[in-house]
Amino acid sequence: MKLDAKTILLTIAALIVMAGAYWYFFTGTGNEPSLTTTDSQNQAQLQFKTLVGELQPISFDTSIFSDPRFMALVDLATPIAPETSGRLDPFAPVSGISGK
Repeated sequence: MKLDAKTILLTIAALIVMAGAYWYFFTGTGNEPSLTTTDSQNQAQLQFKTLVGELQPISFDTSIFSDPRFMALVDLATPIAPETSGRLDPFAPVSGISGK
């Protein structure tokens, strides 16, 4: 069996790609965060408390609800008529139909 240069180059390239994938996924030298949870939990709690502190002074102007234009709005909802429900088991054979 004779191997040509193209086959040899493709084989070498495939081996290099597989070695690189193995190194990236299995050696553990990638960009993985450290496993210290107390620091990250404390930082998350501090960030949450900071955000809550920023939200406390927020107030909303509710005078729009007493505006005559808001009071003049009309509900255009269409009432939905009640429908009868279907069969309890939709996959059960239909009674009254012969299967001949």
